[in-house]
Formats: sequence, structure tokens, C-alpha cells
Amino acid sequence: DSLPPAHYKETMNTVLLWIQQSETKLSMPQVAVAEYEIMEQRLRELKALQSSLQEQQKGLNYLSTTVEDLSRKAPAEVSQRYRSEIEVILGRWKKLSAQLVEHCQKLEERMTKLQRFQ
Repeated sequence: DSLPPAHYKETMNTVLLWIQQSETKLSMPQVAVAEYEIMEQRLRELKALQSSLQEQQKGLNYLSTTVEDLSRKAPAEVSQRYRSEIEVILGRWKKLSAQLVEHCQKLEERMTKLQRFQ
């Protein structure tokens, strides 16, 4: 009763892999680009990442509700382990989500400035 369903581990692995890949994409150095087409391409990539983030939200919600269910059934130490695990993931998720919004806004601002400049 205190063990998560098999689907929990699969979802956990999927969400973690997605977070790692997305963090890697966002950590690429932002180079100053003066070519509008390159900026447009980067913005499309970031928007695609935002769409992907929304798709992955279901998995994250499932993990959170499963941890809540387990917390009611499992012994305290097991429950705490799952809560700690999901808290780390939620923290990374929120940070990634905020970075994504920030990157999109900055790029859109730069694109507007470049258009005005040209």
C-alpha cells in the first residue's frame, strides 16, 4: 500500500528526463544575434518548449496527487522520502518555467528593438 504504482516511476522518469533536457536547452549561452531570422527561430524553439511544458504538466500533476495519496497510507519515513522527491522536482519545474518565460520576453524585446533599429 505504501509503494507507488509502476506508472508513478515511469512518469517520474519521463518528467525528470524532460526537465533535464529542457534545462540543458535553456542553459545554452545567449549570444547577441543581429539577424532577425535567427532570433525568430530561437523564439519558435522557446515557444515549442513552452508547449511541451504544458503537455508535461499532466505528468507532474499525477506525481503530486500520487505522493499525496501515498502520504496518507505510507509510514512517515517513506512518506517523507516521496514528499522530498516531489518537492525537488516541483522546485526545478518552477525555476524552469520562470526561466522560459523570461527568455521569451527578453528575446521578444530584442526582436522589437532590432526591428526598430533596422
